[in-house]
Amino acid sequence: MKKIIIFIISSIFLFISCNEELVTIVDEYNTPYDVKAIASNNAIYINFWSGVIASDFAGFNLYVGTANTFLQPDDAIQNANQTYPTIAGSNHTRTNFTIQLPTTKMNFANGTLYYITITAYGTNNLVDKKYIETTITPESIVPVVPREEGDGNGTALTAGGQNLANVDTATGKIICSGAWKVQYFGAQNSINNVVVVTNYNDNSFDSDAVYSINGLYIFKSGNALAKIWIKSDGSYRWAYQPDASQWWGI
Repeated sequence: MKKIIIFIISSIFLFISCNEELVTIVDEYNTPYDVKAIASNNAIYINFWSGVIASDFAGFNLYVGTANTFLQPDDAIQNANQTYPTIAGSNHTRTNFTIQLPTTKMNFANGTLYYITITAYGTNNLVDKKYIETTITPESIVPVVPREEGDGNGTALTAGGQNLANVDTATGKIICSGAWKVQYFGAQNSINNVVVVTNYNDNSFDSDAVYSINGLYIFKSGNALAKIWIKSDGSYRWAYQPDASQWWGI
């Protein structure tokens, strides 16, 4: 009788153990979050946070198109072997990523509106589809418009051939030119630390701003946006978006 009881208990324990293992294997991945699109010159970057614990996680699928809908996984950018995921990876801790979208699917033209998103992806033979991928939701798809950018020198601040402002060294101010107005976003370590303008009405912009090394400034004139990042005295990085109304990003 004792042997029968021991056998039953062992069988139950084995069933529970196997069942827990199966659930762990086919569990859904954590969706990449805080997704941001970063425009560049004929290029697009995607910035996001992710941390996937599952052992069969293989990497990330990148999606890009001129329409804001995607078929999974067919519309994902394929890797060099013409398979998925787009970017191989196996991070198991919370990590911030910035990845440039490859141009194997399409070239990115300045001034064109694109939509991008990202998913976590892995293969698994225990599910019918033989793969696991996080779901794309409308909220996870972000717009982006590539734009011109470059470097400048001197106290006259220009972007894309536009005269934005002048640096008044006597007063320590940036004085806007013509119809341009400015918002100051403080000291930053990159021109891309601010990519979307949330307060883009004209009342949120001023005719001048304090001059600061490493200062980041966004200028507005109508629907045009320009961005200046002061790298040093007399040296700056600029970006120019002639029509930001599709995204209000720069």
